[in-house]
Amino acid sequence: MRDPKLALTYFLIAYLIGTLVGFITFLIHETVMWISLFTIMPIVFGYFFYRYLKNTRCNQDETLKETNNLIVFWIITSFILDAIVYIVFIPLISGTPSNWTFFIDQSPWIWLNYATIIFLGYISRLVYNTQLKKISGKNIT
Repeated sequence: MRDPKLALTYFLIAYLIGTLVGFITFLIHETVMWISLFTIMPIVFGYFFYRYLKNTRCNQDETLKETNNLIVFWIITSFILDAIVYIVFIPLISGTPSNWTFFIDQSPWIWLNYATIIFLGYISRLVYNTQLKKISGKNIT
C-alpha cells in the first residue's frame, strides 16, 4: 500500500460519517438506517476511494493492485471497528451486556456493507482511470 496513513485517515472519516448517519437514522427506524446507509455509504466511500487513488498519484499499472490493497485494508479495518464499537464500546456506554452475536444479528446487511466496499473500490478505480485517460489522452482500462 502506497500510503497506509492516508488510507486509514480516509477510512476513519468515511466510517465516522457512516456511523453518525447510522445512529441518527436508527433513532427514526432500523429500516431507515439501512436504506440511508446504502444510499450515503456508496457516495462517501466511493469518493474517498477515488481521493486516495488521486492523492497517491497512482498510474494505470498501479491502480488495480492499489485498489485491491485498499479494499482488503478497509474491510479488515471496518470489521475490527464494528466489533470494537458495537460489541464492546456501545454496550459499555449503555450498561448492557456485549452482543457477541452482533455480526449474526445484523446479517445480511452488515455483510452487504463489506461487499459494497469491494464494488465501490472497482467503480472508483474505473472513474479514476477514466480521469487519467482524459488527462493523458491514452487508452487506460
